[in-house]
Amino acid sequence: MGAEAELIELMERAWEANRDGDAAFYDRFLADEVLSVSQWGVVDDRDAILKGFAENRNPYTRTDQSDHRVVWLDENNAVHSSRVEIDVLIGGTDEQTMRVYATSALTRRDGEWKCAVFQITPAP
Repeated sequence: MGAEAELIELMERAWEANRDGDAAFYDRFLADEVLSVSQWGVVDDRDAILKGFAENRNPYTRTDQSDHRVVWLDENNAVHSSRVEIDVLIGGTDEQTMRVYATSALTRRDGEWKCAVFQITPAP
C-alpha cells in the first residue's frame, strides 16, 4: 500500500472511531500537542478532546468520505482533506445530516502517524 492510500485508510479508521466513541483510538492517534477547530469552537486541551470522543454525546451514525486530497509537506508530514457527509444524532435522538470539509495535519513519529490539527468546516 502506498503512503497516500495508507493515510486515506487511517482517516477512514478515524471516522469509524468517531462513530464508535472510541477514545482509545484517538489517544493513540492524536499528537501530544493537538488542536481541534470546528463551528463549535477551538480546543487545544488534549484531555478535553479525548473526553468528548468518549462521551459521544452527539453520536455519528454514518460518515461517508469523498474527494480525498493529500498534500505532502515532506515524507513525514502531510495534510489530508476530504468532504464528509455525516448523519448525527443531536442530543442522542434528533437525527440530522451535515456536510463538512474535514482537514487534518498529520506527522509521522516513530513510524506512527499522529494527528496534530483537525478542522471541520461546513460544506454546501
